[in-house]
Amino acid sequence: MDVITTHLNADFDALASMVAAKKYYPEAVLAFPGSQEKNVRDFLASSHLPLEFKRLKDIDLQKVTRLILVDVKSFDRIGRFTEILCNEGLTIHIYDHHPFTDTDTKGHKEVIDNVGATTTIFAEMLQKDKILLSPAEATLMMLGIYEETGSLLFPSTTVRDLSAAAYLLKKGANLKIVSSFFKREPGPEEIDLLNELIHNARDYVVHDIRIKIAKASRETYMGDIAFLAHKIREMEDVDAIFLLVMMENRVQVIARSHTPEVDAAEVLHELGGGGHPQAASAVVRDMSLEETGEKLLDILGKKIHPTKTAKDIMTSPVKSIPWNKTLKTAEKIMTQYEVNVLPVLKNNTFYGLLSREVVEKALFHGFGQSRLDEFCTTGAPSVSPLTPISIVESMMIEQNQRFMPVVENSHIVGAITRTDLLRSLYESLLRKNMISGFEKLTEKPSIGKNLSSLLKSKFPSEIYNLLRLSGEVARDLGFTAYLVGGSVRDLLRGESNLDIDIVIEGDGIAFAQVLGNKLKVKVKTHKRFGTAVIVTDFLKFDVATSRTEYYESPAALPRVETSSIKKDLYRRDFTINTMAVMLNPEQFGKLLDFFGGQRDIKEKTLRILHNLSFIEDPTRAFRAIRFSERFGFTISKHTMNLIKTAVRMDLFNKLSGARMYDELNLLFTETEPLSAINRLHKFDLLKFIHKSLTITPTLKETFTAIQETFAWFKLLFFEEELSKSHLFLMALLNELTPVERNEALKRLYVPLAARKEILGGIEQAEKVLTVLTGASEKEIYKTLMSLDIPTVLFTMARARDRRQKKAISLYLTTLRKIKPELTGEDLKRMGYAPGPLFRKILTSLLEARLERRIKSRQEEVEFLKENFPVKSNRL
Repeated sequence: MDVITTHLNADFDALASMVAAKKYYPEAVLAFPGSQEKNVRDFLASSHLPLEFKRLKDIDLQKVTRLILVDVKSFDRIGRFTEILCNEGLTIHIYDHHPFTDTDTKGHKEVIDNVGATTTIFAEMLQKDKILLSPAEATLMMLGIYEETGSLLFPSTTVRDLSAAAYLLKKGANLKIVSSFFKREPGPEEIDLLNELIHNARDYVVHDIRIKIAKASRETYMGDIAFLAHKIREMEDVDAIFLLVMMENRVQVIARSHTPEVDAAEVLHELGGGGHPQAASAVVRDMSLEETGEKLLDILGKKIHPTKTAKDIMTSPVKSIPWNKTLKTAEKIMTQYEVNVLPVLKNNTFYGLLSREVVEKALFHGFGQSRLDEFCTTGAPSVSPLTPISIVESMMIEQNQRFMPVVENSHIVGAITRTDLLRSLYESLLRKNMISGFEKLTEKPSIGKNLSSLLKSKFPSEIYNLLRLSGEVARDLGFTAYLVGGSVRDLLRGESNLDIDIVIEGDGIAFAQVLGNKLKVKVKTHKRFGTAVIVTDFLKFDVATSRTEYYESPAALPRVETSSIKKDLYRRDFTINTMAVMLNPEQFGKLLDFFGGQRDIKEKTLRILHNLSFIEDPTRAFRAIRFSERFGFTISKHTMNLIKTAVRMDLFNKLSGARMYDELNLLFTETEPLSAINRLHKFDLLKFIHKSLTITPTLKETFTAIQETFAWFKLLFFEEELSKSHLFLMALLNELTPVERNEALKRLYVPLAARKEILGGIEQAEKVLTVLTGASEKEIYKTLMSLDIPTVLFTMARARDRRQKKAISLYLTTLRKIKPELTGEDLKRMGYAPGPLFRKILTSLLEARLERRIKSRQEEVEFLKENFPVKSNRL
């Protein structure tokens, strides 16, 4: 016998799932394990659905061979059906949407999905399998989805629930009937119960989470009272609410949670109940109302996940200064590291705080050489790493602190700024949905957003597993690992970028060595920079210690020191490149976006990170044009003004030529070169390559021709490697004089071999073009055979005569591949003595083939017999 059943106190999701399951198990018996909610009983009493439910006492449980559980998998919620779970030969099928717990029954078939309602799973199955639904059945299933998702408003609602509801609406679901069951005002008895619950409600704070527990008693059983929890929630702004109602010698417990720190299902699981993190229920027997309340408080103390502590939001490590340094030194450090407060250390322990305001006033009064311990604030308030955020918040607000040191065993281990605190508070507000309508009107906030599913879908499984392993290794070492750079940026742009960079808050080299051992691969380390390179069978990736940098002069290379991830991200160029994804298991996939990178990706805007960025590193101007062209982003007005300021200050003449050359190579490789070179011209940047460089109609024409020529060549000969950037560099320098070209290439520090290729290519192209017009195939071959492919392609792009282009095309597609079939070994077998004669013979054969006088191997043999006779011919 097949039996379809569900959980005790069955709701609409349970009933609808049972009816839907009957479509797949037509011979099965429908049976409730116990009571149903009042709404469900009312529906069954008025419904015209041809449903037949057997009473549990009328079923011989020992004859059940297959048990179909819907909307439940916990053995303590299926009543007497637990008696047969161990029966030999029993098959169990489970359809559910609740998270797994330790006491869940395992099924031979399990269909479990993270959606808002079990009914959604069945609606999708019925739609896929094209099984007919009557309007009455569709209405019942709509009731199941609406009840379980709070009319599609609960946070647990998914896109799939909305799609399922739309499908059921098409099948004739009656929303008027649905509305009649959910949009009802409480009756006299329910109002009386509500008043008692409100009067007896008590507020508790557990780990900074606000909990309301309301109790009441009734002599007789009342049906659905869960909606009263929502009524109280509308009147009281709390994180979670628990209703305890004693009825007929048992306590019914209703839980509703509005914060991730309180998992309602996990809490009520301890009382024999279950449900979702946001909504759960339980029925407690053999305990009084007061005992149940005390038990609940005890469970909450153990089960509520503590909120964030100072350690979770602090910046670490923190730049500090010894007590015996001068105020002038402190001012220099503050400027270099862009900080406004410095912790002062004495004997490597926390001594006090020094602010920029104090330093500037002291310098103004001529105390630059004074020791800073005479001016710092001693006895400054501090917190420990485990101090709750609520206490940090109170201290910083009440004492007007903008910088809170985090101290452990007298050593400073981190610091919390106002920005850190505001960001944490804002994230908590968003998570608890306390900003009305925010998440409905905007995209998901960037703060705290989790990208784990995106990582899994966009990256190959090998790389995804590598990132998971990296997080585990970092955790075991006491470090924090982050995925940073272009891969995060492009992930949010909807693209896959396998250029993996991992940053470690801790020791990057130690991390890389441990990870390398686990992967059984070699690791190349650079101790000076705290970086490493790991090469696996499928990926080469970089590991770095989180660091900050400062520039001792404009356009110089930066000095780098160990720092926090926030400082590490701050040293990058544009906001879109400042995001990181946490890899440690407990927060895997969490997005860090301190500087608005996600906002700028959404708005397709390229924005510099700080005002001195181009002064410190002028190559960022070239990078701005490259990213703008590559992604189709608009350079922000402020960023454009800063580039123009750097140009006016003549900073690019101080820039290393090699770095400019590298940026030009990337610019020509990653973008549409003509558009990019036009942008360089508009920003007046070409003059820093050479003062005579400018954009002319001929240059534009040549750039366009190179683009077309290169595309044509790669389409036909995709296996041949070719430097695209050198072709465009030839075109850029083509209209300069030979002396000016050489000056420009020296300015760019172009490697000697590449310099010869570029200069030679420009000169030879001009000479070759004069020969090609009207040339024979043999002449074309002899003219072009000595040139490298880049020069041939540049010549083709420079050609304006159609006959010249045709000649070069013929050479590339056909002539350059022509060669004699006979080899030196063949000639020896034919009796020819090795020596100068071989070259003469092979050259003659090649020319004869080019002139179409020879077309086969046999004709080559005949040609030799006629023109180079030998006494013996063994071929």
